[in-house]
Amino acid sequence: MKPLQICFFNRSYYPDQGATGQLLTELAETLVRDHGCCVAVVVGPALFKPETQKTGDRQDTSFSWLPFRREMHNGVEIFRTNGTTFRPRRFASRILNYLSYFSFAVLAGFRVPSPDVVVALTDPPIVGLAALLTTRRSGAKFVFLCQDIFPELTDLLEDFRSETINWMLDWISRCIVRKSDRVVALGETMRKRLIEGKGASPERVKVIHNWADCSAVVPGPKRNPFSIRHGLEDFFVVMHSGNIGLSQGLETVIEAAHLLRKIENIKFVLVGEGVKKETLQAKAKELNLGNVLFLPYQPKEHLTESFSTADVFIVSLKRGLAGFIVPSKLYGVLASGRPYIASTEEESEVAQISRNFHCGLITPPGDFRAMADGILSLYQDRKLSREMGKNARRAAMQFDRPLQVRAYYDLFREIVLELPARRSYLFKRIFDISLSGLGLLVFMPVWVLIVVFIKLEDGGPVFYWQERMGINGEIFRILKFRSMIPDAEKGTGPVQSDEGDARITKMGHVLRATAMDELPQLWSIFSGYMSFVGPRAIRPGEKEIHGDGRVVDASEIPGYKKRQSVLPGLTGLAQIYGKHDTPRKNKFRYDLLYIRNRSFCLDVYLIILSLWITFRGKWESRGKKV
Repeated sequence: MKPLQICFFNRSYYPDQGATGQLLTELAETLVRDHGCCVAVVVGPALFKPETQKTGDRQDTSFSWLPFRREMHNGVEIFRTNGTTFRPRRFASRILNYLSYFSFAVLAGFRVPSPDVVVALTDPPIVGLAALLTTRRSGAKFVFLCQDIFPELTDLLEDFRSETINWMLDWISRCIVRKSDRVVALGETMRKRLIEGKGASPERVKVIHNWADCSAVVPGPKRNPFSIRHGLEDFFVVMHSGNIGLSQGLETVIEAAHLLRKIENIKFVLVGEGVKKETLQAKAKELNLGNVLFLPYQPKEHLTESFSTADVFIVSLKRGLAGFIVPSKLYGVLASGRPYIASTEEESEVAQISRNFHCGLITPPGDFRAMADGILSLYQDRKLSREMGKNARRAAMQFDRPLQVRAYYDLFREIVLELPARRSYLFKRIFDISLSGLGLLVFMPVWVLIVVFIKLEDGGPVFYWQERMGINGEIFRILKFRSMIPDAEKGTGPVQSDEGDARITKMGHVLRATAMDELPQLWSIFSGYMSFVGPRAIRPGEKEIHGDGRVVDASEIPGYKKRQSVLPGLTGLAQIYGKHDTPRKNKFRYDLLYIRNRSFCLDVYLIILSLWITFRGKWESRGKKV
C-alpha cells in the first residue's frame, strides 16, 4: 500500500518546548517511524536552540527575507519559515509573530510535495487558511486538529480587547470547521463546543485525546537526583509542571500556598516558563512565601525524575474555558502515577477523566480554599494518595502515545480512501474551471435577454438565491434566474415543484424546460462549490411529498450522506435518466451509481446528453428525456 503523504501546519515544532510543538513533533515522527508515512511540516522559526533548551535561552531572532528553508529531523521534512520571534508578552508582539509566520507558510505550502492529507493545528488560529490553500492546490483531504477554540481564548489576553478581531477569529474558525473533511477534538466537551458553537457536522468530528509517552514517563522513586538537587526529597511536594501561562489561573496556587504556609513540610513547586511566571514570582515575594519554589523548564529526558518528585500535582483551568482548551500536561501527570487536584469546571475533560478513573480531586476553579483543602486531604491520607496514583497510571495507559497516534493514522487512512484519484480530481477541476469560465462569457448576451423577459412578465426580482448542501454537507448559496412567482415558498417551505405547479411563471416554464434558469450556477462551478456533473445539490431541510400525502425529509432517505462525498453537479445520472416524478430514493440510487463509476469520460458523455436535452427543451418532460 502506498505510504500516506501528510502535511501539518503549525507555528511551533521541534526544538520548541511548547506543548503543541512537542505533541506535533511526537505525532509526526511516530507516523514516520511506526506507520511508514511521508510527513512534512510547515512550521515557524525555532524559538529555542536545541543546545540551550535547558536554560530556556532564545534562538537568534535575526530576520531573513528568504521565506523558508528545508530541514530534515528524524525522517520528517521540515519547511522552516522565517519570521519575527518577539517575546509574546504583548498583543502586538504576538500578532506580528502570527502574521509573519502565516505569510511565509502560504508560500511554503506551494513547495510541499502533493499531500494526501493536510492537517492544520491552531497555532496561530489563522494558519488553517494557509492549509486550505494547499488543499485547493493539491486536491488533498483537509483535517482541522483543534487544540484550542477561538475567539473564546482571546478573553485570556490581559492587554487587548477588540470586538473586530474576535469577529474575524470567529469567522475564520467557522470557515475552517465548515470546510474540513474531519475535525479532531481533544475531548467530548470540546466536541460539543465545536458542534454547538462553530456549526461542525457531528459525523465529521472525531475525539482523539492528547497523550504522554508511558515508556518515557514512568512512576519513579521520590528520592532521585532532581529532588536531591533541589532539596525536595523530604517535603510533601505540590507541583505544577508545564506552561505558566494565561489559561491556568495559577494565582490560585499562590493563594493556596499562602493559606498553607504554616505547614512546614508542604512545598509548592512551579516548573516551567510562561508569560505569567514573573507576575507569580512577584506575588510570592510580596507575600514572603518561603514554601514556593520556581524552577525552569525541564527537558523530556528528565521528566520522570521531576514528576516523581511530586506528591500531588495541580492541573488548573480558568472558569469558562472548559472544552475550549484541554491541558495537555494532564497526560504526563497520569503517566507519572501521581494524584492531582483538578481545579477545573465539572464538565471539563480533566474533571471527566478524574471521575472516570478516580485519580484526582476536583475543586472549583479559582477557589484557593477548596484547593488547599484538597491538598491537605491527600497530605493527611497517604493511602488515598497512593491509590489515586495507581489509578492515574492505569488511566495513562488508555492515552499512551502509540494508541493515540494509531487513531490519527486510522483517521487519515479512512479519509484518503474516500478521495478520488488525484489526477482525475485535478483534471476534472481544470475542466470545470475552463468550461464554466467560457460559459460565463459566451452566455452573457443570453443573460441580458432573460433579465428583460423576466422583468416584462411581472416586474419581480430577476434572481433567486437559494441555500444548497455541497460536499460533506457544506452549505453554500447558489444564484438562479427566478422561475416562480415572488415569495413562492412563503407558506410551504422548501418543497420540490410538481406537475402543473401554479407557482411557475410563463417565462419560468421556458427557463426550466431548457435549464436556462441554471445558467448563473456556472459561477458556483467556477468557484469550486459545484461541478458540471454530480448529484443534484439539494436544499437544507428539503422534503418530498409522497403519493399518499406523506411528507418525508430528504435526510431520511438511504444514500443521503454518501451522495455528499462528492461535489454536487449541474447535471448527472439522476437528472438525465430520472423522470420528474421519480421517487427521491430512486434518484439517490442513480447518484450512488455515478459515485461508484465516475470518470472523466462518463462526465463528458453526460454533458453531451444534457446539451441534447437542452436543445430539445425536454428538461421538464414527464417522460423520458433521452
